[in-house]
Amino acid sequence: MSVELASYLVSEFPGRNEQIDQLLALLGQPDDPTPPGIFVYGPAATGKSSVVRELFELYNPDGQHYAVVSCIECFTPRLLFERTLNSWAGHKPSPSNRYANYARCENLVDFVNCIRDLLVVADDGRRSNDTHYMVIDQAERLRDRGPMLLTSLLRLSELTGANISVVLISNVIWDKFRPRHGGAPEPFAICFPSYTKQQILDIVAKDCPADEPMPFFMTFVDAIYEVFHRNCVDLNELRHLVAMLYPKFVQPVFEKQATRSEFPRLFKLCQPYFSAASERLYLREISTSEWQKNSAIASAKNNPEDITHSIYQMAEGSTDSLDLPYYTKFLVIASYLASYNPSRLDAQYFSRGSGQNGKRRRGRKPATENSLGGKDRQQLLGPKSFAIERMLAIFYSIISEPADSSVDVQIQIASLVTLRLLSKTSSGDRLDGIKCKCNVSLESVRSISRSVKFDIDRFLYDFA
Repeated sequence: MSVELASYLVSEFPGRNEQIDQLLALLGQPDDPTPPGIFVYGPAATGKSSVVRELFELYNPDGQHYAVVSCIECFTPRLLFERTLNSWAGHKPSPSNRYANYARCENLVDFVNCIRDLLVVADDGRRSNDTHYMVIDQAERLRDRGPMLLTSLLRLSELTGANISVVLISNVIWDKFRPRHGGAPEPFAICFPSYTKQQILDIVAKDCPADEPMPFFMTFVDAIYEVFHRNCVDLNELRHLVAMLYPKFVQPVFEKQATRSEFPRLFKLCQPYFSAASERLYLREISTSEWQKNSAIASAKNNPEDITHSIYQMAEGSTDSLDLPYYTKFLVIASYLASYNPSRLDAQYFSRGSGQNGKRRRGRKPATENSLGGKDRQQLLGPKSFAIERMLAIFYSIISEPADSSVDVQIQIASLVTLRLLSKTSSGDRLDGIKCKCNVSLESVRSISRSVKFDIDRFLYDFA
């Protein structure tokens, strides 16, 4: 049984042979003694949770000898205890039992007593020797649930007299996990290291479409890895990028623009999508459905510049979530410039003749270096307070045409304060004479600037 189980798991999870063998060796037979604690750790997206869940599903198909609980879902000890007892007892909340749990556990003492009643004494009055496992995912969150919870869980077998093993799955090492009072026993640690390139390629190969040749697909995957692996260390993100970009990569083959053997040409035709994916899709500025919809529209265009422009316009509706009036957008831009530009440079940037349609302004002043060798850039120092009068002066300088007389600028400023795009830093209810600062991020104000065709980067000081 263990040999067949190990061979199946190794085929399903490439690169995890050693970890699977260690887990199976610790589990042994159902009635074998097991360590009271097993600590599975490693970076994100290295197969920890997937391997452990699949192993227990095959090791105990009836599901009554193990309980898998997540500390994200079970955010209180009571939820953690009751979910575990439901799994061990084979109890499922349903309309017939009014969605009641197997038992009510308000604290650790109730949990220990319920385990004794459930596991220690069997139906025939004898002690049950089968091992029961409590698998806790995202276990680093246990550190915030009280100083004694983790220690008590690792001593659960000692407290209850039952054969219980607690499996902790975490992204942090045990040295940062160990309770400070030192009362917790040392668990058996199993490390899941980061995947190598070949292991990543072996895993992504399982995503190859059934009607596509494997060598052609793997050539594409290898190119994607070389492009994105420096910034994309998460295997799940890499698989997502492959799933989104491969249809665009192979599309010229079906459109008779290239053959499968012309890989450099296919790569060149797909280059705009690679650039857009690295800046839009990977950073989640657009959703997967938006990418699929808009990239399908862009693929009908043969001009690479049109494709790039179409893709880069995908996030305009999502990044600028506030539907602000035309002049209100310029007020947001003016407030950002007032917060991040020194007031002594207003005459240089915003005097007549130095705007977008005027003469080219002087270059940026080089950033000064501090004693640690870093640069005191304005965007790292955060927004500074400014007077409303200064913001209005910038506003009237950057708008291309005089504001309509029907536009009440004061009301729009009050609306920005209500929306918390501006925050007041001085006392007083009247807008005259108060000071504010801008709460809008650089990416958001750039999106707003693009919507009104204003190049804000030309007016920002020290944002190189």
